[in-house]
Amino acid sequence: MKHRSISKIVSFIVLFAMVLSLASCKPEGSLKLESLTIDRTSIKMNYFVGEAIDFSGIKAIARYSDETLDKIYTYNELTISYAEDITATAGDKEVTVSFNDPHLNVKQETKIIIKVTDPIVDDGKKTLVAVQFEKPFALTRFDSANANAGSIKHGETGFYGQFAVGGKTYVIGNENEFKFKPQFSVITDDNTVQPLLSFFSVVDIYIEKFGSYVPLAKISGENNSVTYTYGNTLIATVDTYNGIYRFSNEAAGNKIKISVLPSSKNYVTADETPFNPIVLEANVIKAYNVYEAWQLAVIDNCNSAWADKKAEHGLLDVNVSGIVLHNDITLTANDVPASFFYTTESEVIYTNATDNSTVTVPAGTKYLKDEFQIYHRAGGVSFVVEGNFFTLNTNSFPRVASPAVFGTDAEKDYGHDFSEVSLFYFSEYTNDEEFKADLNAENSLVVTMNNLSLIGNAKRDNLVDANQNLASAGGLIFVKSSYSASVKIDNFIGNSYFITYFADNGKLNLKNSKCVDSYQNAVHAFGRCEVNVTDSYLEGCGGPVIICMSYTKENLHPVTTVKNTLVKTIVSGEELWFASIGASAMVGTIKGLSQSLSDIGLGTFVGTNGKMNLKGVLMSTGTDASSVISGINAQGSILIDGSGINRNQTAENIHWAMIKQISELAMTSGSQLPPFFTVYDDNGVAHTLLFNGTGFADITNTPLGSSPTHTALIEAFKNADTITLTQGGISIVFEFYHN
Repeated sequence: MKHRSISKIVSFIVLFAMVLSLASCKPEGSLKLESLTIDRTSIKMNYFVGEAIDFSGIKAIARYSDETLDKIYTYNELTISYAEDITATAGDKEVTVSFNDPHLNVKQETKIIIKVTDPIVDDGKKTLVAVQFEKPFALTRFDSANANAGSIKHGETGFYGQFAVGGKTYVIGNENEFKFKPQFSVITDDNTVQPLLSFFSVVDIYIEKFGSYVPLAKISGENNSVTYTYGNTLIATVDTYNGIYRFSNEAAGNKIKISVLPSSKNYVTADETPFNPIVLEANVIKAYNVYEAWQLAVIDNCNSAWADKKAEHGLLDVNVSGIVLHNDITLTANDVPASFFYTTESEVIYTNATDNSTVTVPAGTKYLKDEFQIYHRAGGVSFVVEGNFFTLNTNSFPRVASPAVFGTDAEKDYGHDFSEVSLFYFSEYTNDEEFKADLNAENSLVVTMNNLSLIGNAKRDNLVDANQNLASAGGLIFVKSSYSASVKIDNFIGNSYFITYFADNGKLNLKNSKCVDSYQNAVHAFGRCEVNVTDSYLEGCGGPVIICMSYTKENLHPVTTVKNTLVKTIVSGEELWFASIGASAMVGTIKGLSQSLSDIGLGTFVGTNGKMNLKGVLMSTGTDASSVISGINAQGSILIDGSGINRNQTAENIHWAMIKQISELAMTSGSQLPPFFTVYDDNGVAHTLLFNGTGFADITNTPLGSSPTHTALIEAFKNADTITLTQGGISIVFEFYHN
């Protein structure tokens, strides 16, 4: 009876809606678009060759048979289509203006003709007066960042937005066209200043030989094409009108100088004073020049998912040796394959355990699939990523969904509660089996990454992203050096990535770089890898600054060495990251141990504000906290200016052998694993105390203070700046404070 009643009600509602719809409709075909015209006073209709097109003020007037629907459409409501090089040559050029008609549910369009004229008269003189000739924006940006690098001190406003090292030379790739267009403006016939996108220019190119620049010979061709040679060697071919340069293979490895001036045959200045040339000095390398996000697809040579995107832009057969940025790049989900994402099919409500606040994630929210590598480069000998001081922005990129939060929404397998999605992934091998079959292989794929600023999609305390979508398992990992690849990073600014720099069974060298506001940590080392960090700043992470994970099954372990580097993240233990890994309950115990050290006058790793500088964690892999704690065979090291922890199980490392022996005895007997505290003195000698439940003792379990040898041990603790707490398979490195 109940279902039948509901069915009747629904049927009545549907029928009533149909009646209303029919009553409100006019006879079919009665509504028509009578005309669509362009107000020609709202836009410029006449252009010179090379002049920039501007339709921003356009007004399109739509008139219907029902006058109440008449409307004037403006720029943001219209689609304006024309040839990309519409002003490159003289003539009448067609422009299509269209909009999606909300009344007739069709696309409406009209066409207009703009006139492009050649500004050169018969005597070869320019009819327009040149008033501005300046560096292109890209070069101005580069010069400013280069000159100001390192001028802001740590702690001052703007420090983490500034590069550490300047004095760099601009870099150009030779594997596709390079665009170099100074800003050039003229006074038009109606006395307005108009920038020209293209103009006739005189270009001279020099090549550095034996410490000085030598001019290249140049031969003019058709359509403003000029070739430049050094002896019989082709160096470059230049379209001097459009500012497009193509450097030869022989140009790679050379430093060049480009000098550009407007053609005096075609342009004059008001007082006939010539402009100064715009000069660019640059290193030419084997690499692909990148101006837009879609061009980053050339990096990937592993993911078949990229095939359609590459085909769309003619990149299927493009194989490059590196990339060079010449612009800030904003990367969005639309720039990568759709197969990298999930879309939620049901609403999810997440409750924050810390403050019981809730976040509602609506159905239809896009999330990254876990364990995907966005740009995966494998094999080869070398690869270059040159940033030229520009910025790669992935701030609007979707996050990785967490199984703990999203459950089995539409039976999707979201992967892990931690993101394993890398933006850049470099590997010598393409899979785990190839790597493990050759454990003694040297790092043969060497990747060099220079002078790039990064903006990620996962700040330290983000619960939600910029669109109020739940942060869940975190955002992107910026770069992974994996499977025997060696990645060298110099002069980077890392900001707001889940993890910024990751060595996954590879090698990572980081220098002159900065990293701030990571959701989890700045540096992560996993398995058989080597990480070296020098002259850098790593600060403000949601968890430890450095995490090292030993893969105990195959006895593969990380070695991390940090020199002359700030390693700092001040945490209370209440941060989102601690809750996400289930470590919040351990924080009280850890702070209690610190208080015990303070009570006997040795120092503390918990400040007066109740917070800690959590520099690093070394642990074994495991599926839960108990497996990590019990993984006492975990190996590896985190040494920060000689202090931290060395768990490498070698015959020389006697102090670690004793820690392991005591831990194994405790596990065998079923006793509580004792916590150990280790510091290093100025000579690099390790000194360790253990807490046996009632008090502190040395590594031989002799109560503290009962042996003459304890004097040096106590002094080492009182003078140490870094202390490591070890319990079972985990070692935690803290900054050590003294009254």
